Amino acid sequence: MSRRRVAALLFLLALAVRLPMLGFLRRDYLTGGITTSLGLVARNLLEGRGLSETTGPDEILRLYDLQLSEGKLIDIEKFPDPPDQPTKPLIQRMPGYPACLAAIWKITGKYRYAPMQAVQILLSSLLPLWIYAAAGRMFGETPARVAGVLACLNIAEARLAVVPLYDWWILLVAAVVIALLAKGAQEGFPSRIFALLGIVLAAGVYFKSTLLALPLMLAASLLPVIGGRRAWQAFLLIVGIPALALLPWTIRNQRVFDRPILTNTFLWPSIWEGFGEVPNAYGAFLDDRRTYLTALAERPGLRYGSPEYDDYFHAKVSAVIDQKPDFIASLWLRRLWVGLLSPVNAWGIAGIDSPESSYAVFHLQTGGSLRDYLLAHPGVSLLKVLQRLWDPTLLILALTALIVERRRWKEFLPLLSIPATFLAVTIPIHLEGRYLLPGSLVWLLLASLPLAAWLSPARE
Repeated sequence: MSRRRVAALLFLLALAVRLPMLGFLRRDYLTGGITTSLGLVARNLLEGRGLSETTGPDEILRLYDLQLSEGKLIDIEKFPDPPDQPTKPLIQRMPGYPACLAAIWKITGKYRYAPMQAVQILLSSLLPLWIYAAAGRMFGETPARVAGVLACLNIAEARLAVVPLYDWWILLVAAVVIALLAKGAQEGFPSRIFALLGIVLAAGVYFKSTLLALPLMLAASLLPVIGGRRAWQAFLLIVGIPALALLPWTIRNQRVFDRPILTNTFLWPSIWEGFGEVPNAYGAFLDDRRTYLTALAERPGLRYGSPEYDDYFHAKVSAVIDQKPDFIASLWLRRLWVGLLSPVNAWGIAGIDSPESSYAVFHLQTGGSLRDYLLAHPGVSLLKVLQRLWDPTLLILALTALIVERRRWKEFLPLLSIPATFLAVTIPIHLEGRYLLPGSLVWLLLASLPLAAWLSPARE
């Protein structure tokens, strides 16, 4: 079968997995508070208020509580757009996603999330083709087909693509970076590959600021591959292009906030709320609203998401780090373990993600044993097992490939910089499985090697 036909079949398989998700999950409220705030920024852009976050009036702010109570994502067009609404300049998040949302809304003429969700599902269905191309260049046709199928069946990525949020776009950036690295390795890393990597990463940083760590890690990982002299060229292009791209945003922040903020605020509040992942003696809660109200009680007039809000939590986080380094170390180790082996990203399949279908709730309500639960919910139990095995299985298979192909360690270093980056920026801040999903594309790619060897013992 020709590679073109294989690519077409992979695209159709990816669509077959993702279109039902778009149909059934489009209205689900997953990280909807962030989605709503970005949607309001997009509307402000189109209504001439610039890159600004809406802070009122009550008719608009009720949107957050209404969605939470109904468990459904509500389009921005359902709520009023008063001309005198209070706003503040955008600084808590990067402007890339609301700008894209505004562009799509400009074309469609309506403030609805569905068009953006459709675009993301289409691009998500193309993502396996990037993985297929990269695996083909690195490992041959059989592993490439296996990698492509695994990417099609990557339910967590497909589920995230339905959510109108910037996180999925970082997976797309990671997939393109992987494809460019594979192409560069095949061609001896010409300068244009470094330039293309810099351009792709520059665009990605405007969607999510933590991606800024990837150019540095990627440039450093290329040093053993291409040598010192060319490594400088790689550094200047891969790191320099994103840095130059951020210059207008930094100048804007200096003008608006009197601070040359390179990306956005909310690093320190995120770290503080992350302490709330476990019981703690510091009054930290994994709850945005509760955290803000607590801060407001101590510092009246403190504006949510502002640079001053960051300063307030910077002091609190620094005090915990200085006084209780053992707490920080144990928290980071826990996140590393969970992030690698048990992130349990949402799949969006009826039953398996809802708390009501958990064994804990079943046991509390019925007193039944694990065997009783398995007999009462066989389908849900099977899917739960598959969901929990997906990530650790990919990781184990990827580690197997790295051991077997250890002579190619230099070639694998740039690829490994991707999961290393997302671990490095996620573990110290706050763990959510979706933050690590871009790195899982590398585990998926490497996992294709032992799977292909098992499926086709006569290796290419």
